[in-house]
Amino acid sequence: MFDIISYYNTYPYSGYMGYYSMMTSCFCKKSYFRVLNAFNLPLDIQVNDILMAESLKIGEFTKYVKLPPNSYRVLIHSENDNLLFESDINIDNNLVYTAVVSEDNKDHNDICILMVPEQKVHHMACNMSALRLANLCVDEAEVVLSASDGTVLFSDIKYGKVSCNVAVPSGRYNLYLKRQDGTEILEHYLDAAPYMHYTLFIVGKQKDGSIKIIVPEDGVNYLDLC
Repeated sequence: MFDIISYYNTYPYSGYMGYYSMMTSCFCKKSYFRVLNAFNLPLDIQVNDILMAESLKIGEFTKYVKLPPNSYRVLIHSENDNLLFESDINIDNNLVYTAVVSEDNKDHNDICILMVPEQKVHHMACNMSALRLANLCVDEAEVVLSASDGTVLFSDIKYGKVSCNVAVPSGRYNLYLKRQDGTEILEHYLDAAPYMHYTLFIVGKQKDGSIKIIVPEDGVNYLDLC
């Protein structure tokens, strides 16, 4: 399984500002949950009695569902109804989760889930955006992401790991995904709007040319969290 570490949005200018004080003062009894398929098969996803998706392809997301804080049973089946994965997940209060279904880092034929939480942030500067990087490409064990001016935004992001957020000036960026030796893997264009949070998910495989970066809209940008 992945070495999953609990973390929440952090920024160079704020640290962990707000999370614990927010959680102690918030009385909302809801969170939001979606699934990203980073595995190499179409999947059916079920959470308790909720059918989240049928034949969800690699690189595709489900819609968000609103869930009260609790423990939930996740069942993942192949298209021919073979049970591939079954486990419990915990949903905390006032958070947005993306559950990434990916290959286990020890057995690539097995499945695991990486829970990626987001917390609503109320202290973003008006001309800033937030970025983070998730490496879900099984044959790129460690990656670096830099901007066109050479600024390294993320480094040493290993397979199955998600960075914390970094704050960048809002605007248009040509981003370059590289290996540790500087070899370029791919280029990605991003238009980062003010106040917005973006998670850059690296999915696919280098060996078959399917590797790409997908950037869905993070739920904290528009969902009704405190």
